[in-house]
Amino acid sequence: MDGVEFKELFKVAVETLREKTITPLLEADATYQEDSDNEGIAEMNYLQLDLTKEQRRICNRLLECRDKQDTEYATHAYIAGLYDAFQIMAVLFPDKWDTDDIRELLAAKVNN
Repeated sequence: MDGVEFKELFKVAVETLREKTITPLLEADATYQEDSDNEGIAEMNYLQLDLTKEQRRICNRLLECRDKQDTEYATHAYIAGLYDAFQIMAVLFPDKWDTDDIRELLAAKVNN
């Protein structure tokens, strides 16, 4: 497995874990639920606009690009959170957690 394959496999694993972890948190978050409802209303308003095919294509492309970027950002933010958690554990339990070893292991897998 080369570095690119490992990175993609790692991202898929992280995305899967993230979805299982974040869904219950978002379902319990009233602010997020309100934002989600507002997004649904805005989407209904958007769909009712009298746009030309070209205008709708351009708008849809913009929204698709933003969605993809948001998903990538969320994945990297989740990975950053994992790194932060490792660092916190290394401070709290220095004899059991070595973040340098973890980084070297991940770097070795990515570079192979």
